[in-house]
Amino acid sequence: MSLADESYNWYRGAAIGNRRAYKVTETLALLVAASIPVSAAIWPRSAVVPAVLGAIVVVMTGARSIFHSQENYLRFSRAREAVEAERRLYRTGSAPYGNRATRDAVLVANVTAIEREEMSGWIGIASQQPNITRKDRS
Repeated sequence: MSLADESYNWYRGAAIGNRRAYKVTETLALLVAASIPVSAAIWPRSAVVPAVLGAIVVVMTGARSIFHSQENYLRFSRAREAVEAERRLYRTGSAPYGNRATRDAVLVANVTAIEREEMSGWIGIASQQPNITRKDRS
């Protein structure tokens, strides 16, 4: 059960952290983007401030494809809930945890399968190629 508890706690913390990161970065990106026309109105003869703010928005938008906070939050939340479901079944002795002789091994196998599935999801996200339009070379 300690393996399931550790897994649950890790996914819980990771989900919360990624949810916060997503909300903070998206809010900041909106605020910086909204400040571009305001800065142009305040300093109409200078393009420096709007250009710098625009560059910041571009960097923040690009960071989305690097850190995947929203996708991580969703994946970690899904894994956390799957582990929690297994913990509940284990605690109550419900199927597949009815046999005391095998229940620990079954729990380890099921939690490991959840972790493996989540890792596959991460690999899928991490291996995505950016959508770059290439000219047909034929």
